[in-house]
Amino acid sequence: MNEPVDWTSLQETLAAACDRPSDETAEQAVRAAELVAATSGEPPEDLSADEREWAETHGIPPEELVDLACRSMKCVAALSGDWHERLNDLRYRLGDVAAA
Repeated sequence: MNEPVDWTSLQETLAAACDRPSDETAEQAVRAAELVAATSGEPPEDLSADEREWAETHGIPPEELVDLACRSMKCVAALSGDWHERLNDLRYRLGDVAAA
């Protein structure tokens, strides 16, 4: 993680994936959604040490952010079949978080 990350920057990144869908906004939104999932107790297996430390020190995300992460991953998945396949696990983990 090279740039400062907080809940607001994650929200802006996730919203951009729905407002301006592209491969670039998708990549950034997937990273943001992974951090949301990680802070909610559902980290990916390949989370970097820096991202893991960030997730462990920032607590549980606001419910609205989890909902936005779910919506933005639907937008990203709609970009192509490749994105849809890549996001199955993340969307499942976010769904578990949202349902809790």
